[in-house]
Amino acid sequence: MNVLEGVRVVDLTMWAFVPSAGGVLAHWGADVIKIEGPRTPDPMRLLGGTLEPGDASWYFKHYSRGKRSLALDLKSDEGRDILYRLVEGADVFLTSYLPKTRRALKFDIDDIRAVNPRIIYARGTGQGPRGPEAERGGYDGATWWCRGTLAESTMRVTGIDRPSGMVGHGDGMSGMTLAGGICAALLKRERTGEPSVVDGSLLGTAVWFNGPVIISTGLGQDMTVDQRSTPRQARPATQNTYRTGDGRFLILSMLGDHQDEWEDMVDHLGLGHLKGDARFLTAADRQTHCAAAVAIFDEVFATKTLEEWKKILVTSKGVWSPIQHPEEIFDDPQTVANGFLRPVEYSTGPVRLPIPPILFDEEGGDPPRAPDFGEHTDEVLGELGIDPGEIAALRARGVVG
Repeated sequence: MNVLEGVRVVDLTMWAFVPSAGGVLAHWGADVIKIEGPRTPDPMRLLGGTLEPGDASWYFKHYSRGKRSLALDLKSDEGRDILYRLVEGADVFLTSYLPKTRRALKFDIDDIRAVNPRIIYARGTGQGPRGPEAERGGYDGATWWCRGTLAESTMRVTGIDRPSGMVGHGDGMSGMTLAGGICAALLKRERTGEPSVVDGSLLGTAVWFNGPVIISTGLGQDMTVDQRSTPRQARPATQNTYRTGDGRFLILSMLGDHQDEWEDMVDHLGLGHLKGDARFLTAADRQTHCAAAVAIFDEVFATKTLEEWKKILVTSKGVWSPIQHPEEIFDDPQTVANGFLRPVEYSTGPVRLPIPPILFDEEGGDPPRAPDFGEHTDEVLGELGIDPGEIAALRARGVVG
């Protein structure tokens, strides 16, 4: 993908949230230079991986795809000078470091803007850039999942009495939204010449993600309790879940219970006679006799396996879906047709990675390989005009790795 070709990003990040924003920008064609300390690599590299070529953790391969890795000591004056030289020619400065560290190592907004007044300064935080906890860190398990109301909402929906482990990964969602904000800032600068400071946070993403539940509770309602407390038999048959003959599940999601979708569905289920049944003639009738319709559907769906029903329902008009295991998504025909998961080759073997969920002209692009630790140090420094002898001297002094 080359929609961001010509955009240069200095990526001073660690872990997953903000690095994932840089990974999206790199996937879309930006030149993203990831800076890691010569003796302190991004911890995400080692979360089940090593520093050996091609053997970083799959987390790192996912979230830092397509970047160039520069090992640089920012605690040294020489290292900071190299950082500023990179900033001079960059469009975006991206960081996940806390304000205390940004100030101490002199890469806070004023420091970077003093070098390049036109640069877009993007930062990701746990709780947002303002308020009493603006200088505290955050992780998606604590800030996005728990503080952001998702854990409690899950407890209400499922009826469990203790918060569950995280469902999904708030880092990737939050990074995707931050990447979108950076792209909007690039467009604004292109049109007005004015750079922006772009802020994304785990808490802010959670509030957006769980917005319908949060809004409803603010109005004295509670969508989550409604979902838990309404028995299946009180919901329309075309908006329900069903167990198949092999113990799997599928969901019918035909909102509005439209007449043509009802008639088409009962035909697909071999229940065409229900179209003349007085209990089910209209949506209002079907609502009155929900329990009877659900019982009939339960009995029919139990007669075939999920795979058999998938073949039968593929031509139906209404919305339905199999309730899939994660490993099944690799072979989902829609995942395959759209290339939502694609292999990336490493010396340790291929890894199938998701692409960012945006297509350009119906194409999402193959995921680029994540860099080995310090893989591009000489290359990036050479582009700054630093000759090989000086690079060797810098390496000997521990300024670069």
